[in-house]
Amino acid sequence: MSRRFPNRRHVNIDLGPERIRRRNLNRVSISIAGIFVLLLVASPFLPGLISDGPLDDGTPTATVVPIDGALPVEVVRVVDGDTLDVRSAQTELRVRLYGVDTPERGDACYREATDRLAALAGEHVQLLPDARLQDQFGRELRYVYASDGTLIDEQLVAEGYGHAWTDDGQFRSQIMAAEVQARDTDRGCLWGE
Repeated sequence: MSRRFPNRRHVNIDLGPERIRRRNLNRVSISIAGIFVLLLVASPFLPGLISDGPLDDGTPTATVVPIDGALPVEVVRVVDGDTLDVRSAQTELRVRLYGVDTPERGDACYREATDRLAALAGEHVQLLPDARLQDQFGRELRYVYASDGTLIDEQLVAEGYGHAWTDDGQFRSQIMAAEVQARDTDRGCLWGE
């Protein structure tokens, strides 16, 4: 017996499975609420802890400019100047850039266009769908944005590595204008060399 309460005895009460489940659920709910409050209180201090400076290995962090309606994905492989393989949620997809047509394997400027797409894409891109979701080969059709917000379809055309897709698409006019400008100023592999 306890010295503090000499007349009290310890009694085990069977709460039953439902009461035990409720008690455990209440404890979990209180823990989640506590974590939420902690994050809420700490949130004004988090931007100061996260910097745009170099990482521990000296590599600078990239600034990501989010595009409304676009899905960020990891670049797995650049296939050619207008096609790449990407991964999102453990699923790999082959993506064909919607607004540009670059030279095919064996054609002049093929290697240059492929290398330029790889440089523009880097390790991550953002995919924006439009009217058509797939081409006749089953590839996903998307406008492709670099992490910095650059529309890669338009950039390849503006730099003279590809032709504008003229049939459809929400950015068709601006990409066609970029092709006219590239042609008129003899830019890139297609027009300048």
